[in-house]
Amino acid sequence: MLVRPTSDVSVLPDGIDLRQGALEDERLPLESVETVVYCASMGFGHTPPLLRQLQAAGVKRGLFVSTTAIFTSLPAASRTPRIEAEAAVQDSTLDWTILRPTMIYGTARDRNISRLLRFLARWPLFPVCGNALWQPIYVEDLADAVVAALDNPTTVGRTYNLAGAYPLRFAELVRTAARTLAQRVILVRVPVSAAVLAARVSRVATPEQVRRLAEDKAFDYAEATRDFGFRPRSFAEGVRLEARALGL
Repeated sequence: MLVRPTSDVSVLPDGIDLRQGALEDERLPLESVETVVYCASMGFGHTPPLLRQLQAAGVKRGLFVSTTAIFTSLPAASRTPRIEAEAAVQDSTLDWTILRPTMIYGTARDRNISRLLRFLARWPLFPVCGNALWQPIYVEDLADAVVAALDNPTTVGRTYNLAGAYPLRFAELVRTAARTLAQRVILVRVPVSAAVLAARVSRVATPEQVRRLAEDKAFDYAEATRDFGFRPRSFAEGVRLEARALGL
């Protein structure tokens, strides 16, 4: 596993081969490496130069975790480098696979559902901007998918969208999370334009992030089920597990 010199490795299990470096490095410690699982963001331009190093080092297999955010219709700054990164992977000599998860949740370190749960545990009112379809994926389902796809030769040269069991409207997602906490919640509808203005003023979120709230994020994962048995859990089940992990 590649870790920065400043990384906190205490959260990792014992027995892992740790190699120090950063994606910006011109020479990474790739000796004797045959397979790479790339979990960092593909939106910062690191992937094309990394691929050159992987190919020069003789790495044979590569699984790259991208994101369904590449399908956004918004003018997101990160969309172009992500698309270019995927294209570079597909043009490489590696036996590659690309997985595109939706929003990932399931631990205290996720920046979305954990915040939602903590908010609902304290406040009875919740603002709803738009009512788009959401289909977040539980982190352990994604981890299982990475292992299953990596070990299956059928996935070589393929891209897969990965999501939760089924999509649900954002309002229902919030209600489901509230029911998990046995909390009553009152949803307050907020126009997208007003939410964008509030984001600009408060800087709590970017206008792009607010607009993404109102954009449908539902994806078919039938090909992943067919090729490597991907069967994700529902949001109701996943959010229960996260609430328990958070002590809520």
